[in-house]
Amino acid sequence: MFSLLTRKKRFGDPWIGHPQLNRGFALHRRRMQLAEGLCRWRRWLVGPQGSALPSAALSALARDGCVQIPDFLPPAAFAALREEVEQAVVAAGRVRAPGRNHRPGYQRKRPFAGGFDRFDGGTLNRFLAIQPSSMPHAARVCADSRLTACSRAVIGLPHRPANTDIYLTVHGEEARTPDLQKVLHRDTFFRALKFWLFLRPVSPEDGPFVYVPGSHRLDRRRLEWEQAMANAAIATRAMPNVGGSFRIHESDLGGLGLPGPVSFSCSENTLVVADVLGFHRRGDALPGRQRLALYGWLRPYPFLPVPW
Repeated sequence: MFSLLTRKKRFGDPWIGHPQLNRGFALHRRRMQLAEGLCRWRRWLVGPQGSALPSAALSALARDGCVQIPDFLPPAAFAALREEVEQAVVAAGRVRAPGRNHRPGYQRKRPFAGGFDRFDGGTLNRFLAIQPSSMPHAARVCADSRLTACSRAVIGLPHRPANTDIYLTVHGEEARTPDLQKVLHRDTFFRALKFWLFLRPVSPEDGPFVYVPGSHRLDRRRLEWEQAMANAAIATRAMPNVGGSFRIHESDLGGLGLPGPVSFSCSENTLVVADVLGFHRRGDALPGRQRLALYGWLRPYPFLPVPW
């Protein structure tokens, strides 16, 4: 029973996936509503975040659930950051050359000195830890007050610099080992934050981030869809929905009153921030194409009533 008051989302759990409580009591929907109420309370306690970010960016984040902020760093600071990160990527490649995966689905982490690899189907996700002593420019960006402003605006909690990595994405061959992250989905049942400060330009061929504007809003239709998806996951035990990261077909967005997804191709030195309660995916890409970013995330304890 105590799992109901955790961030746990898997419907294989006997309480979260309790058939009677979900069908008769709309348990999943009520968990979402409780988490949403406490998130709004935290945001109200911290107040407006306009001192660090332009009001237009915060308005877009609140309205759409996702915002793109170009020219995030001054040119000299960005150049120093990019050089530092590119050197780290080259050094990691000497430790472990990027490999390939031919197994479907999510794969386990493959740790190595300074980071780890994880495959989503054929897509390689390489994460490198940011060491302040050897990566002072990256560490400085991790502590940027604008990231905390974004985080507080979405979930009412500050950004944690430790929750930031260097993130290299190398796209694989989709025909044989499809990447489930390239299917529209939402991450979990409560608001969570992700951001990418892109260090190279992201063209349509590089698999840009894709987001459905406004899909972070929990209106009646969305909540009804959530409960229906929960009931189906409990009944069928079909992955990946039974894991709690619900997938949605683009053709079903209109039934929820939502527009089509937007692809965030961008220039280097662009920050993309997203509330990943909204529907999103990794964009389609040519095999072998790469994205490089500073990547941050915060998936908080959803039932926290205080903003710290």
